[in-house]
Amino acid sequence: MFLLPQRSPFSPLATAACPARPRPLVMALMAASLVIGLQAGAHAQATPASSLQRPYAIAAGPLAEALNRFAAEAGVVLAFDAAQLKGLQSKGVQGRFGTADGFAALLAGSGFEAAQTASGSFVLRRAPASAPARKAATENAGEVPELAEVKVVARHLAGVDKLDRQMIRNMPAINGDLTSQLKLNPNIQYSEAQLSSQTAGEIAPAEISIHGAKPYQNEILLDGVSIANDLDPGNKIVTTNPEYIPGNAQALAIDSSILCDVEVKDSNVSAEYGRFTGGVVDAKICSARKRFGGSLAIGYTSSDWTHLFIDPAKQEEFENSSTADNQPRFKKWTYKTTLETRPDPSWGLLMSVVRKQSDIPLNRFSTTNAGTTESREVTQQRIQDTLVIKTDFAPAGSAHKGDVSLVYAPTENSYFIENYRNSDYTIKSGGLNLAGHLESRLAPATLSQQISFSETDQSRRSDADYYRDWRWSADKNWGDSSQSNASSGEGAWGDVDQKMQNLGYKLKSAFHELSLGDTRHRVSSGLEYQQKHAEYTRLRDTRYYLTVADLPTSGAISRCQTSTGALDSEACSTTPTKGKTVGQYFRRLMTYKAGSFDVDANTWAAYLEDEASWRNLKLRLGGRVDRDSLTADTNLSPRSSLTWQASEPLSLNVGANRYYGRNLFAYAMQEKVSSLIYTQTRSGTLAWSSATQTKPSNRLEDMRSPYDDELTAGLNYDSDWLNGPLSLRFTRRDGKDQIVKRLLTKQTDCNSNQCYVYTNEGGSLSKDLTLSWNSNKAFKSGPVATRFWFAVNKSDVKSNYSTYADVYGTALANDEIIQYDGKFIRYSEMPADNYNRPWTLRIGAMSSLPAQQLSFTNILRIRDGYRQMLQNGETTYEGTTVDVWEQTSLPRSIALDTVISWTPRIHADQSLEVKLTIENITDQKNKTSASSTYATYERGRSFALELGYSF
Repeated sequence: MFLLPQRSPFSPLATAACPARPRPLVMALMAASLVIGLQAGAHAQATPASSLQRPYAIAAGPLAEALNRFAAEAGVVLAFDAAQLKGLQSKGVQGRFGTADGFAALLAGSGFEAAQTASGSFVLRRAPASAPARKAATENAGEVPELAEVKVVARHLAGVDKLDRQMIRNMPAINGDLTSQLKLNPNIQYSEAQLSSQTAGEIAPAEISIHGAKPYQNEILLDGVSIANDLDPGNKIVTTNPEYIPGNAQALAIDSSILCDVEVKDSNVSAEYGRFTGGVVDAKICSARKRFGGSLAIGYTSSDWTHLFIDPAKQEEFENSSTADNQPRFKKWTYKTTLETRPDPSWGLLMSVVRKQSDIPLNRFSTTNAGTTESREVTQQRIQDTLVIKTDFAPAGSAHKGDVSLVYAPTENSYFIENYRNSDYTIKSGGLNLAGHLESRLAPATLSQQISFSETDQSRRSDADYYRDWRWSADKNWGDSSQSNASSGEGAWGDVDQKMQNLGYKLKSAFHELSLGDTRHRVSSGLEYQQKHAEYTRLRDTRYYLTVADLPTSGAISRCQTSTGALDSEACSTTPTKGKTVGQYFRRLMTYKAGSFDVDANTWAAYLEDEASWRNLKLRLGGRVDRDSLTADTNLSPRSSLTWQASEPLSLNVGANRYYGRNLFAYAMQEKVSSLIYTQTRSGTLAWSSATQTKPSNRLEDMRSPYDDELTAGLNYDSDWLNGPLSLRFTRRDGKDQIVKRLLTKQTDCNSNQCYVYTNEGGSLSKDLTLSWNSNKAFKSGPVATRFWFAVNKSDVKSNYSTYADVYGTALANDEIIQYDGKFIRYSEMPADNYNRPWTLRIGAMSSLPAQQLSFTNILRIRDGYRQMLQNGETTYEGTTVDVWEQTSLPRSIALDTVISWTPRIHADQSLEVKLTIENITDQKNKTSASSTYATYERGRSFALELGYSF
């Protein structure tokens, strides 16, 4: 038997839960739902919800699937035994139907009817011979039908770990990215910098940690294809490195408006899933639903609509910012358009285009220089485009159905190097996913196959192929001459391409239930293969001039003339520099030669899993084998979960699982980057020495794949009086062989006798206790229908490293003794420095007033004070000098986010869409970090408005 959720939006939370005193405007906004509710009570029509008509476009196909889809779109609960409908087909429905009429149309000729119960849900039963199904469903409303005893199987309802279409549309997330929609999930924590007031102009997808794992160790799936970044996701360097390009955990920045279902799998994850030590975010792209329709929308927010909390000690620097680390002004625009058609019930086509753009004006120079002719203000841009095309097909009477999807999501972010002219550059990322999926319902099993191709980018384009930092002079006068060591820099880091192509194939067999004695078995198995090719290419030579020196007072060199009489104008200037009587020249040149190299890797995986049931016990045993040619490891991941149905509402569960993480191409590619660098020197002459190829700065040694061992225990209580499942779960993750970067000295084969080497010396330990609940159906109060979510989490995360991109010191590697908060402990026992709030409370509510076409969504998040780690000197322990670390306790953070959506109908299926999002509506001043000079804060009250039209 399947249970499908009512999909009514929710009412606002009681604002009394927030300790801050709202301003009058805010109080008016938060009271809006109450006022409208009273008005609705006076004008609401007494029309049963089951009679309200909506448009549907459900293709012909298996009856059980058609009923599932109709109930989900209608927002009602339908209970039925799927075994009774085996082999039955439905002609589908096209057009506008009330709930009861729609069920009757789907069930026509089947011998079944959908009867409404007193609670508003529906139960499938055999139709009485004396009356048609539709009449019986209407006349018996409120009457609980008597059914033969059947086994009830609950479908996973939309909750804190699973979002349906309506939740995705109404979650408060101003940037609208996939991971920002997951605020309700208690096992997800966001970076402390995610909501920073200093960088509110950014639109990059939020990076999340699941059970303390690093953001790049989550598997993020879009229609079954990974969009996790396998190139270099942990590298955040922007302006200070010529070789490496910054990246994000998500290779494709996806707008959530294209999604209809998002599920987070964070514990007891099936053997079907691999390549993660955190969790799996499984997102599905919408399919076409209408015979012909679409929508247009435009969204806007800005710094004028956002309260930015800035420490007074930093206010002046912030307002006159010349770096993307401080963004005092910004404007964000979002443009969306969607077209969909289902000309025949058996197939449909959907196309969606989204553009997000943020304009961030900044000063090019950190100080005012009246004498310069260079631009003092430059507008940096962040641009994300998403093109989605998806077609699905399910021929009537066929055992096969499938879909093909194309997602093209390029991103371009423009920057400049502070205090440098001709220094503009653009970071390019994103890429393409193309996937085809075929599902075949065969006699022994349902067979699913998927073939996919993806290409991701992490590249840079620069205005200049040189980089020079001159001393200030009348000739090089665009810098600030008032500084003691005045300089005038110019140039950028050149053009670099990093690309990865991935060809993949997945095969899954889900066998039909098999009975062996008193036990029942559902066996599934699968194979996966991926062929990966990554390239690093420098498109043209880039010259990096170093070590500026005074020109001699005599000779040809004093006139910047070479031995041939030619003038060296690139790296020599005869104009006296500030405070001196001679000019300047550069004595060292590093040339990054045009060239390329590539890395290939093949990965394969196989899994087998059996879900066995005996009486009130259910045991899932499985195993997954992965092999990756990057590490040449063959890894076995056992997966197990035991569930005991202690009583009808109560079930207990324990599990033990291992998850192996991904191996990134950065480890292998960085070893080869230095092969493109050549160094030349000169002294007392303008003739460069012969070019010497630079030795490697990174070295790849034998590594093992990182993994997490998980132990879980929990209970689930689902009874009518709770109106939804109550879940309590404890999860323990022990992270081992985590990848870190160490600096080794006395390495004669490396540049400057030192090398960065990736090793398996990282480790982590996380413990999470989570209590969550969500309502199965809406609570009704007059014309208002409201559903709720609730989750509280107690978390303890310890980790001895930040990311693989940070240098891991010897003290950390040896797990030496330190003094932390007055106590002597080992490095590995120190709390993680991010994604580690000790506890969080999250409450969500969504309300709808159908007669007024209004809905309200509120998300309240309370996060315990954050423990910031600061190194503060040294002390002595048993005759040895050890580092001293202190804990700075930051206060608790509270944020109430709200979405008000109004969709007035214009004509027939045409309607306007007005969506107002307000984050941190009570304008709480939430501190995220503190130092000896200033503190940083999350942004305050923020407004975003979206206007649209659908047809």
